[in-house]
Amino acid sequence: MERIGVGVVGCGFVGLGAHVSSFRKIEGSELVAIADPDEPRRTKAANKYQPKAAYADYAELVRDPGVNVVVVSLPTPLHGPVAMAAIEAGKHVLCEMPLAATLEEADQIIAAAKKQGVIVMPSLTFRFTPNYVRAKQLLAEPGFGAATALIYREFISAADLAMQWPSGSWMWNLQTSGGPLFTLSVWSIDMFRWLLEAEIEEVQGAAKYTVLDQYGGTLGYDGSVTMKLSTGTVGSLQYSGTVTPAASSSSLEIVGSSGQVLKAKDNETLTVYGEQPRVAEWYLKEGGARQWGHYQQNEYFTQCLLEGRTPSITPEDGRKAMEVALKIAQIPTG
Repeated sequence: MERIGVGVVGCGFVGLGAHVSSFRKIEGSELVAIADPDEPRRTKAANKYQPKAAYADYAELVRDPGVNVVVVSLPTPLHGPVAMAAIEAGKHVLCEMPLAATLEEADQIIAAAKKQGVIVMPSLTFRFTPNYVRAKQLLAEPGFGAATALIYREFISAADLAMQWPSGSWMWNLQTSGGPLFTLSVWSIDMFRWLLEAEIEEVQGAAKYTVLDQYGGTLGYDGSVTMKLSTGTVGSLQYSGTVTPAASSSSLEIVGSSGQVLKAKDNETLTVYGEQPRVAEWYLKEGGARQWGHYQQNEYFTQCLLEGRTPSITPEDGRKAMEVALKIAQIPTG
């Protein structure tokens, strides 16, 4: 295959800013088509990025003979139907996370992809975020020792969440979408597995949802999780979508048996705390679709397809992250 024809379904915040913009530039890929039922949004995307076709109905994009890969960047409840339509049409799929709204749908996607002989890769971008990539590299270097603990905290402003998903949006329906805690925790869960190349064996979590009248009834969420991985490492995850913009932040800390600590702040820095006064720091922030690894991920996916390689990131990875996220979110699995 000399080039990959890409069709992006969904031109919202992530679809447009992360996928349409990156596949327009990645060597070996061609932005063949976009699809979005919202006419102004679709027209704006088409005018800016100039795909060969812009469809109102994703079914038309899936049938487009120039499309080899369908990127699913839609509300979570639509991931399953669109991914299945693409698979049945013999297209490869890059699917935003969560892979589907339920584990049953995820299993259907996995089984269908195997039957059709196509590749489905979940969008697990923390594996490509620059400071997390550097953290994994340092974990493998002599002197740090085995990871004894992983601690991740992610606070997202309630105002920012309400701006992206206003009251009445699919995000706030816990039963149909899994809700914000399920939707937004999958990347960090997968990151723990990827950093240590280990499985999550034990999970204990608690969650609270708070109706935020000041944003028209969106849901604030707070979640706290402890886990144990197959390496014996203890993991801790803390989430909040109830905070003010000034409190928004994310951090990853890794404790080594040497006593050293790695700390990644947001998507910007990585600091190593060694024996006093030894501190080393890297500034690794990138802009645009590269800042959380979308561009790098899409480039990797393209290269795998061009070279006939199976990506190391599998739909089973996406399912495992979903399974833990559902436990954290305390939403019935059906």
